Amino acid sequence: MKRELNYLIRVIFSVLILLISVLTVNSQTRIQGKVIDSNTREAIIGATIKCEDNQVGISTDQKGRFSFEVDKPSREIVVTAIGYIPQRIVIDSVSSLIEVMLKQDNFHIEAVEINKKKKYTNRNPATELIDLVIRHKSQNKLKKKDSLYYEQYEKLKFGIVDPKSVFGTGTNNLSFFYNNVDRSVLEGKDVLSIYMQESLSDNYVQQNPSKTKKIIKVEEKTEFDAKYVNNSNIQSFMGYMFQPVDLYEESIYFINKQFLSPIAANAKTFYKYYVKDTIRTERDIYVRLLFEPRNPTDLLFKGELAISMDGRYAVKGAQMEIDEKANVSWVNDLKLRLSYFKDTSGVMLQDTTEVTVVFGRGSRDALFGYRLGVNHKYDLSHEVPSGIMGGAPTERMPQLRSFSPQDRPIRLLMAEEATYRNIDRLNNMPSARAIMAFGYLLSQGYYSLGKFELGPLEYVFHQNNIEGNRFRLGGRSTSAFSEKVYLEGYLAYGTRDQDLKYNFRTAVSLNGKNITTFPAHYIEGSVQHDIFEPGRGIGFLKGDSFFRSFRSNKPTKFFNTDAYRLGHLIEFGNHFSVSSTMTLQRRNPIGDLQLPLSSDSSQFLPSLHTSDLQFVLRWAPNEKFYYRNLSRNTIIENNPVFSLQYNKGLKGVLGGDYNYDALRFSFSQRLFMNQLGFGDLTLSAGKIWGTLPYPLLEMPNIQEQRDRHTISYERVNSMEFVADQFLKLGYDHRLNGFLLNKVPFIKRLKLRELFGARMFWGDLSAKNNPYLGNSVVYFDKNLHGETMTKVLGKNPYWEGYVGLDNILRVLRVQYYVRMTYKEAKEPVKDRFRLSLHFSF
Repeated sequence: MKRELNYLIRVIFSVLILLISVLTVNSQTRIQGKVIDSNTREAIIGATIKCEDNQVGISTDQKGRFSFEVDKPSREIVVTAIGYIPQRIVIDSVSSLIEVMLKQDNFHIEAVEINKKKKYTNRNPATELIDLVIRHKSQNKLKKKDSLYYEQYEKLKFGIVDPKSVFGTGTNNLSFFYNNVDRSVLEGKDVLSIYMQESLSDNYVQQNPSKTKKIIKVEEKTEFDAKYVNNSNIQSFMGYMFQPVDLYEESIYFINKQFLSPIAANAKTFYKYYVKDTIRTERDIYVRLLFEPRNPTDLLFKGELAISMDGRYAVKGAQMEIDEKANVSWVNDLKLRLSYFKDTSGVMLQDTTEVTVVFGRGSRDALFGYRLGVNHKYDLSHEVPSGIMGGAPTERMPQLRSFSPQDRPIRLLMAEEATYRNIDRLNNMPSARAIMAFGYLLSQGYYSLGKFELGPLEYVFHQNNIEGNRFRLGGRSTSAFSEKVYLEGYLAYGTRDQDLKYNFRTAVSLNGKNITTFPAHYIEGSVQHDIFEPGRGIGFLKGDSFFRSFRSNKPTKFFNTDAYRLGHLIEFGNHFSVSSTMTLQRRNPIGDLQLPLSSDSSQFLPSLHTSDLQFVLRWAPNEKFYYRNLSRNTIIENNPVFSLQYNKGLKGVLGGDYNYDALRFSFSQRLFMNQLGFGDLTLSAGKIWGTLPYPLLEMPNIQEQRDRHTISYERVNSMEFVADQFLKLGYDHRLNGFLLNKVPFIKRLKLRELFGARMFWGDLSAKNNPYLGNSVVYFDKNLHGETMTKVLGKNPYWEGYVGLDNILRVLRVQYYVRMTYKEAKEPVKDRFRLSLHFSF
């Protein structure tokens, strides 16, 4: 009985195998064969076999063999290989081995002599290979994986080259610095790290929707005396200047510039490529490509790539550096090294990134920067934990721990370990603190007293036509006073009007955290008594700096203003914020400013009282910034900023005389254009509903302190244009030498082109036009009896400029032109401006 049972099981098993075999044959077709050189009869490694009917393909192995299955029968395959003529093969039978013989296409990848004296041709084995690399970029790009996790270790160092030349060789109190020099960064040179930062993070990538997330869990960095140095700003600045490098992006953003990647879509337009040789390992074969810029003054690299020949055409390694003729200032050397490894599934994953930059001038090296990134513990099928992708792309764990030895994939050198101790020791040295205090006064304009600091220095003295000589003493609190309460204010006195002005502002945290850090949540209040130009907002820095004493068209019309403000701000982790503000202002015209009533020009409006409620919605995705106390400056990247503002005038509330509604929208973004540089675009539009005197309507901002979110006009008089519905446009472009780099002799100067334009267009409704309505005030006149303010017609106001940057590495010259409404006598239509401007 047992024997019969075993026999029955074997029969059933055999039948199942037969059925599976039949089903497999009927459902799939196997194509297999070998690709060889028609002359040498040697196997061709890395040849690509494609079955176009089935949209599948494969590459040959070390022995030139291939084998794959297709879902439906196919009668033709296409076989290609670098340096060979493509061939189409008709399949007569799938049961036998197909032998494909390819003929050489007058190129041979194994022995190519690199002779740059010969004329370069755009069609050669190297460019054919680059075409394949570019074609396969999307499937090899790390961020395109469906679900991915890896752990990343990063180390960033910045410091001095040859510290003994700076500190000397004597036995002074700084000898502990140059006794701990690092010789691993620059070959043959000693360097001293004065800033170092390490981090260990979990990184997640997902598609649908496409998102990345970096969560820093371990971090350690040098900390300078917080009285003089905002350590968070140093960290932000270093992270901005030395950003992570992704070769698969179109451009590599570094030291505030865009360098075109050698595998960008249009790379062949700017680079030359040469096949150097091949590298064979036990598992794979790689082709080494040399590349160099067609124009060495452009923002390009030169170096070497290693390309895999397994059909994926992924980058195995890259060594790149900038040409010594490149249009880059203050940088003597920049080197990048990237390496990748192939995982078990055949995907090439980046494991190491190393960036070294040397700053200096000529042959003199002064400073260095170094960034190392190591990616490991990859998981290509990792399921992203629920909810982890929300919030900002980069976040820190609430409780960051310090590094333990097992956290570092690469052990610290003794000199690197000493960096943390050296900075702590430096902070306790009186001489070092004196140097930092002087540097803080020059750079920020404040002198620190510990819990408070005096300044800014630039605003101590100012001169105008109303106050005469204006003297001001101001200051603000620091984190040593409180991290949850902020104070600032000033007292000012004019020798001509003999009036004491003042400002006091305070803010209190509502979330129990540091009031200055993101995301913030606080209430604030301020009281101010001062004089302001019409159209200028109240604030601690109100445009009366020392340097504005020398403006050519000094204003003669002001408002003597008393202002009271109460506000609330809350920021969210996705960089969305909501602010609400209640402002009371009582403005009295002084100087030459008069407000004659449109109903009776012999009568004058004595004052303007407003009670204003404001709401602002702001969204700045992925925004990074530098900050000091409540002041923030955006780190300009390619992320947009949106703002929507609504104002409501409340008549009869706390002395307000006007009812009105105002809606304003603004948008700004930096547009990166690879080799064509970048442009900064700002757009603003709005409308005001209500019957209002013209000083309460919209006017162009005149020579205000610039930031990326406001539009400032250079060739407009104060109060020259007014509107209650308006559109503003500002654009600034930096070509980074793209044109001048092609001009012989001129390109040696490393000049950079810049240009820009400003537009203001608006309309004034009949009820707010004093010559059409009788409920407002007439436009004021200048000393010659000419009306100062205009209502724009159908044509907008335009002004523009062209200029050159990087003159002698420190100067910028701009030529401003007023392009419309040229009938105005002031300001002068054309104007040159020379300014100091440092950039890489």
